[in-house]
Amino acid sequence: MKKLLLFTLIFTGIFQASAQYFQTGQDPASIKWRQLNTQNFQLIYPDYYEKQAQKLAGTLETVFPYGSYSLKHIPDKMPVVLHTQTIKSNGLVAWAPRRAEFYTTPHQGIYPQDWLEQLALHEFRHVVQLTKVNSNLPQWTKFILGEQATALAFGGWLPWWFIEGDAVITETALSNYGRGRFPSFLMEQKAQVVEKGVFSYDKAYFRSYRDFVPNHYTLGYFLAGNIRARYGSSVWEEVLTRVGQKPLSVFPMRKVLKKRTGLNSAENYQTIFDSLRVSWVRENEQYISTPNQVISAPQKYFTSYTHNHWLNDSELFSYKTTFNEIPSFIKILQNGEEKKLTFPGSVFRESLRGRDEWIVWSEQIPDLRWQHSGRSFIRLLNTSSKICIDFKPEFKAFSPAISPDKMKVAVVETDFSSNYYLSVYRLPDGQLLQRYQSPDNNYFFSPEWLSNEKVAAVKLTSNGKKIVTVDFSTGEMAELTNAELGEIKHLRFFGEWLYFISSYSGKNSLYRLNLKTQNIEHVYEPHFGVESPAVSPDGKSVVLSDYTSDGFRLIEIPANHNQIIPLQEVEKGTYPLAEKLASQETGIPVFPDTISNAYVSEKYSKGKQLLNFHSWAPVNIDTEEYQFFPGVSLMSQDKLGISELELGYKWDFTEQTGRFIADYSFKGWYPVFDLKLSLGNRASEYRQITQNVNNQGAVLSQDTVLKRYTWGQTNTSVSMRLPLNLERGPFNRFFQPEMEYAFNYYKAHDSTPEQFHAGSFHSLAYRLYFHQLLKQSYLDMYPDFGIVLDGTFRHSPFGSLSAGQIKALQSVLYLPGIMKNHGIKIYGGAQQKESNGTLGFSDVVRYARSWGRINTTGIYTGGADYKLPLLYPDWNFWGLLYVSRIKASLFADYTRLKGNFYHRGEITGKFTEDISSLGTEITFDVNMLRFYAPADIGFRASYLPEMKNVYFNFLFSIDFTSF
Repeated sequence: MKKLLLFTLIFTGIFQASAQYFQTGQDPASIKWRQLNTQNFQLIYPDYYEKQAQKLAGTLETVFPYGSYSLKHIPDKMPVVLHTQTIKSNGLVAWAPRRAEFYTTPHQGIYPQDWLEQLALHEFRHVVQLTKVNSNLPQWTKFILGEQATALAFGGWLPWWFIEGDAVITETALSNYGRGRFPSFLMEQKAQVVEKGVFSYDKAYFRSYRDFVPNHYTLGYFLAGNIRARYGSSVWEEVLTRVGQKPLSVFPMRKVLKKRTGLNSAENYQTIFDSLRVSWVRENEQYISTPNQVISAPQKYFTSYTHNHWLNDSELFSYKTTFNEIPSFIKILQNGEEKKLTFPGSVFRESLRGRDEWIVWSEQIPDLRWQHSGRSFIRLLNTSSKICIDFKPEFKAFSPAISPDKMKVAVVETDFSSNYYLSVYRLPDGQLLQRYQSPDNNYFFSPEWLSNEKVAAVKLTSNGKKIVTVDFSTGEMAELTNAELGEIKHLRFFGEWLYFISSYSGKNSLYRLNLKTQNIEHVYEPHFGVESPAVSPDGKSVVLSDYTSDGFRLIEIPANHNQIIPLQEVEKGTYPLAEKLASQETGIPVFPDTISNAYVSEKYSKGKQLLNFHSWAPVNIDTEEYQFFPGVSLMSQDKLGISELELGYKWDFTEQTGRFIADYSFKGWYPVFDLKLSLGNRASEYRQITQNVNNQGAVLSQDTVLKRYTWGQTNTSVSMRLPLNLERGPFNRFFQPEMEYAFNYYKAHDSTPEQFHAGSFHSLAYRLYFHQLLKQSYLDMYPDFGIVLDGTFRHSPFGSLSAGQIKALQSVLYLPGIMKNHGIKIYGGAQQKESNGTLGFSDVVRYARSWGRINTTGIYTGGADYKLPLLYPDWNFWGLLYVSRIKASLFADYTRLKGNFYHRGEITGKFTEDISSLGTEITFDVNMLRFYAPADIGFRASYLPEMKNVYFNFLFSIDFTSF
């Protein structure tokens, strides 16, 4: 039963993720695409990215034998799509349809290795994982399901901590860096175990609303890495082999782990982290702290203060993120009081700085239409006068810094062709003044002004990160450091010192470089890690963000103290697990420094690739209602995600009829076009009165029987919609106008009653949808403020039949509750409908909850919900159920219904009816059978005053966006 339930959940998830599979969005329609084919990869990229694509092709071919070695598998050829205009920095490998996607823009938080090399190492490991499972699957599974068979087996039986942990292991073992040698990546798990102990396996794998839980990348590195270090690299090769060979077995990964280690996943987790706890606690006990003062107040929930800056000698600026509030800029006064300055939008990583009373940051601005495109927005705020300055740089810009004279802003920029610059823009108009690109096109981090003409910055090289200076007056760059310092970030200049954060000791610690002598000193060694140094105006102290298991707190240390030591006396950090994992590989790939142009490039035609059938199923799936029916389905999606097609046949058990269905969506132009076709039979029943009459005509008896009848029905529609992303600042905004034309034809059969309206009607529909929602914190039930407006008009202006018309307007208002993270939702809806009583449009406006529907001419509904969290229990029930949160809501609904009475098709009267309901919902956030996607499960109790009765409803949903 467990196996069947889990298979059903996974199978449902594939289709609930979106109307099609793993749809990540579209690139601008103006892009002209090219492709090149190597022995093992097909790269698809914009035509202006030719040089970089050639180099990446060589990088991928270099990685190929290394990344596949420990899994003993040679992958099939893999398409790789390059998104060059996106504001995201990411990569993914998807199946159904199979392809990899690389987002080519690096971010400011990458470890000391070329961004595309990082993607090649990490994402190629996912290619090997997936193709190994696919190569071992029985042919009958692919015959029945197509590519989705692999997605089902892979997503169903492999936990995400293994999938991502194994890829982090690979990027670490096959390079000199990787996240396994990145202290900011490792410290979260370490702090949690030392300060709070080892969480249960379920809490560590899923989530908690009570405590911060490191993500599955971190958990996976420690868990999958230590299992591999203890039992050999072949353990994961055997797991993937068995998952492929035995897709219907019960927990195939568990069987391999039991055989090889004697323990299941949860037991391995416990023994490994118990061992790590002993080691980490012993190490922590030996820690000798430099005198410091905690200046941030303790918080109830996980809270971090970062990107610190002294506004003056008594006020400190910080960027505050916490579980129970949306991110904000705050001012911390001398007495410790916090004052909110503003709520920013989506800030790029490591892209927030200050100069005196000014703060500056780079904000992400998504493209109006294209998900794989966007811009940067440089924003400045005077914390005293509240003056704001905004400008759009030419390219994607990160890590802005204000010059000492406050007349310029330096930024790190990257264009669509992966050219990297240090650029200077003039204030306040944002005019470009200067742009510097290194001879080797190095990527830069954390620019810091040393004077009005010179900046210090971190430069990424093939040998790691170096601190350099760039003199804009001469266009010259000079290196300040030669030593390999690991991760370097957060440069801060004061006097003759350049302060910075480095991972040299194995922790992110504070160092400083003397600009006159070039000597480097170790200033502060933390428990787990520090960042965001802010030197006081008098230079006597430094404020740091100091990591704990409850987030980054603020501490203040003396700038000069007796524990400062030269770099030469600092013991260089080691990473024993990373070295052990590296020893299990054949070596580290040496990437080509030059571009050979060895691969033949050719045009990639979007039009010729629109149909790409990848999967099918022996069931029919309603992707809008998330329902399954007997039948078949056939799915197509092109590699660029612009064309989606689903064909199928659906058998309706209730009606005992079947029909053919075709849904097509084209997203390659600015408007989105959707075409739908449904062709087949429908069935229903009507009551027929049968009378027994004697010779005199008198009725002796009378009986009412249900008679089944069928009819033929054809529904076609074509719609055009324009999804516009208007996100700005702390608000998510979306606007979508939509038009639809539909043709409907009804054909009478022999069994169809005479009063059935056979014929055709055409309908036109117009819809305007808009929402503006304040972003939610992790603990919020609803947005603290938001509004949704949805207006619809549908009519049937021509055809042999008329469905009349319907006008509807719905709105939702979100407001904060009495206490933090509580929420209020107010719903209002009005609908007017005209029909002939038999044929009409479906209702748009909802009824009071728990009431059934009747035929009406008017619906007016108001409703209110008050939702609050009750408990964050983190309960675990033997691996069957994990409960992370319990929620409750109180609701009240009122609906006024207006309609007509009919007799033999004629209106004989009108009615007005008021109905209402009130009640409560209790729901639980759970994970079932250790399946990663969280479910919301519970019940609703509704009291209907007009019926004087109570009704109960079971509530259940699964959130597959967590994948």
